[in-house]
Amino acid sequence: PAMADYLQVSSKIFAIYAAYVATEDIHVYSVDEAFLDIAGYLHAYEMDAEQLARTIIKDVLGHTGITATAGLGSNLYLAKIAMDILAKHQTADLDGVRIATLNESSYRKLLWQHQPLTDFWRIGPGISRSLHNFGIYTMGDLARFSLTASEKLYHKFGVNAELIINHAWGIEPTTIADIKSYRRKDHSISSGQVLATGLYSEKLRNILVEMADKLCHELHEKQLLTNNLTLHLSYDKKADSTSIKPFAHGSKSFPYTDESNLIIEYFLQIFTQILDSTRPVKKLNLTLGHLKSADLITTQLDLFENQKTTERAKRNQKLEQATLLIKQKYGKNAILRGTSYLEGSTMRERNQQIGGHRA
Repeated sequence: PAMADYLQVSSKIFAIYAAYVATEDIHVYSVDEAFLDIAGYLHAYEMDAEQLARTIIKDVLGHTGITATAGLGSNLYLAKIAMDILAKHQTADLDGVRIATLNESSYRKLLWQHQPLTDFWRIGPGISRSLHNFGIYTMGDLARFSLTASEKLYHKFGVNAELIINHAWGIEPTTIADIKSYRRKDHSISSGQVLATGLYSEKLRNILVEMADKLCHELHEKQLLTNNLTLHLSYDKKADSTSIKPFAHGSKSFPYTDESNLIIEYFLQIFTQILDSTRPVKKLNLTLGHLKSADLITTQLDLFENQKTTERAKRNQKLEQATLLIKQKYGKNAILRGTSYLEGSTMRERNQQIGGHRA
């Protein structure tokens, strides 16, 4: 379905959830998945957890025609695993509803021998391969290994070891309230793109400029400044099966700014420094970090700055404000850089998408 329609239906479903529990007890995990903390509502509704879940799901079905799968757990992790591994593989009832429940005890009984490890939340192929190197193929293996050799896991995975050890035992201390109260100390924005085919330097350069320009547009919308940027390139594995480094990475710090031309130039400098031009690139990720509100940053002219520099910055700021107003009024494709009309450009198409899908 069109992504815009999908989001509209998702919004309706969220409103149904909010009719049963307060919004502070709902965490939207993705466009089609959410966590609800229903523990405090069971007494009021005179229902157990499964009855309330079934009631909510049937309400969603009645209002949208969409059925759902639910996982119930004594913590967020177990609820997620109950849905992903158990409920999704159950036989549905007449309304298409599937519900599964886990607590720490039943998790160990039912899923400690389950394979593959990648079926479990937060364990991807890379972590799974590393665990295999320790002779760990199941969550039960991982739990037992942690009793005698946890230092090996911390050496390999760092602080992430605590997460995977806890999950092996069915433990997850984080609550929805914790998620709601979390605030990043170091705010950043990023843009990533997976290319249809691996590209070489010149066409890749144009896409980089487009992506950097879009990040700058976001800076201007939010009235933020940045003093740090990072560029990450992943080479095309299919076109380059050698064992050499599969990615390139670089970063740069500079005085706080929101000037598009400066930021794009900094990205291009890093691009030139880190790119192996003999290898096609499949993925790009650009990040602007250390973001601060423009109102909080006072630009202090030093001895090397002159009146021309100041005037140029003011002209650029006016131009960027005008560009922002045009895009807000007429759409993102109303005004674009010339590179967006070159062969291989992706920006015009991406501007018509929501979350990577056609609107």
